[in-house]
Amino acid sequence: MKSEQDINPYEAPSAHSPLPAQQAPSIFFQKPWVVQSAWFLAVAINLPAPLMFGFSFTAAGAARLGMLIGIAAVYGTGVWICLHRAEVMWRLIVGSVLTALSQIWPMLHMLVGIVAMGISKFIFDADRERDQLEAIPEVVLTTLLTGIGLILPSLVMGLIFLMLFRVRVFDQAPIAPGPGADAFQPPAQTTV
Repeated sequence: MKSEQDINPYEAPSAHSPLPAQQAPSIFFQKPWVVQSAWFLAVAINLPAPLMFGFSFTAAGAARLGMLIGIAAVYGTGVWICLHRAEVMWRLIVGSVLTALSQIWPMLHMLVGIVAMGISKFIFDADRERDQLEAIPEVVLTTLLTGIGLILPSLVMGLIFLMLFRVRVFDQAPIAPGPGADAFQPPAQTTV
């Protein structure tokens, strides 16, 4: 038996000492309906600024149907990802809340929308002088590009936020080590 004087507080832990317990991921956040509901709310709270700008740059009538098609495509893709990669969607959802808060001063939304309009104008009708989008495919492309342009910074912000605060509750359960992991024995220490 070791006495208190024999214990070195700076000594590395033994290879056979148990590992500290890891925070178990929550099952609640892995349920498909929870992730999909959070994704719906994330999309809904991020729509006001893009819709406001979209309506002002889209011709009235059938062209606005393109906005609905684009929004449905972005939302549907997110629902599919919710079913297959919930941990990625939680990073996006957390970042989407931060992006939604930026609508108070919507510079990100305006910049992404202007770039999306420029790309779609270049693809469909580069010689056009009017600013309003009139063709449904052009409006769909602009809406998709705007959605992607807002998703990417949201994903990065969510990833940074969860890393900074070490939130691991949204992650999948860690993979259990295989049968070879218990058989590993470190080499014996030799004394000189």
